[in-house]
Amino acid sequence: MVFDRIDELCGMNVLVIAATERELIGIKEISFTRPSVMVHTAVTGVGLMPSTYAIIQLIAKSKPDMIIQVGIAGSFNPSLALGTAVTVEREIPADMGVFEKEGYRDIFELGLAEKNMPPFEQGAILNHHQTLLEALALPAVSAVSVNEISTSTEKINLFSEKYKADIESMEGAALHYVCALQHIPFVQIRGISNKVGERDKAKWKISESLLAATNACINLINKIQLP
Repeated sequence: MVFDRIDELCGMNVLVIAATERELIGIKEISFTRPSVMVHTAVTGVGLMPSTYAIIQLIAKSKPDMIIQVGIAGSFNPSLALGTAVTVEREIPADMGVFEKEGYRDIFELGLAEKNMPPFEQGAILNHHQTLLEALALPAVSAVSVNEISTSTEKINLFSEKYKADIESMEGAALHYVCALQHIPFVQIRGISNKVGERDKAKWKISESLLAATNACINLINKIQLP
């Protein structure tokens, strides 16, 4: 299902998910009172496996018409300011593969999976819901999802160069994978909390990034609520 106009989502059931409770606090504090949209929230857990399972269970239980994932992310791209928000247009599960003498080879290069087998397109999972992406009015970026937060220069260079990634999270690919296969409109909103590899939390902007992602989510829902 693909929408041509944002108002086509009026009257629908919107599910907002996040990996942790903290990332949902700002959404839960808002009262969406208009009858034109129903908003529910759920915590899916940290990482690809818990998120994938939770999203599948939530779809079966609440049958959402649209899913919004909010959270924070690290940035590879120096042009993305800390404390701001982005939306993800292109998502790649980046650490399924092997390091060999010639370098890193992912499951597609190893021949263990077909890079164009749905929902993959050239090894990435794209969000084709351009109406939602445009309604957010945020920078649309490429992302990688990983099971281990990147700290080494080798991995940081690998993901930013090989996959042209702007940001890194631990759950984004789960959203893209499940929703693309289930044909459910979705959007991923990430607040930029830190530079990838920076472990000094004093240099992070978690509160600011959460606020930016929360405000973007609320603004999108308010657009859907318009009569």
